[in-house]
Amino acid sequence: MISCNNLSVQNQENEGNNAAAQSGGNDDDDGGNSANQGISQSQDSDQSALCVSGDGTFLSCNNLNVQNQENSGSNAIAQQGGNGNGNDGGNSANQGIGQSQYSDQSSGVVSGDDTEASGNNINVQNQENSGSNAAAQED
Repeated sequence: MISCNNLSVQNQENEGNNAAAQSGGNDDDDGGNSANQGISQSQDSDQSALCVSGDGTFLSCNNLNVQNQENSGSNAIAQQGGNGNGNDGGNSANQGIGQSQYSDQSSGVVSGDDTEASGNNINVQNQENSGSNAAAQED
């Protein structure tokens, strides 16, 4: 009774900024600016429960998973110059904000009597991104 339960609560918040500013890069060989940046958040939950009872398994073998990810920061790149005369002239920017969540739950209940409110899987996931993802490039 009231046993073999799994509870997972995960929270990730990013309120910081991820910024890059580059100027120049206009030489004759490999002119240009290159920027790679990102904000990544990942969560994983793997739960299993097995109850075997000759009597009641009331409120048993339940899995509960709550995941929350928030990103209110900004991801910005500003580049100026990069008008090289060589093969690789120009600006290059790769940026992203990635969030992923994963939950794998299983439960099994074998009981001779009451199995009320048992063997349940509950999964609540939330992802929020209120930040901006901006790139500005000039020649």
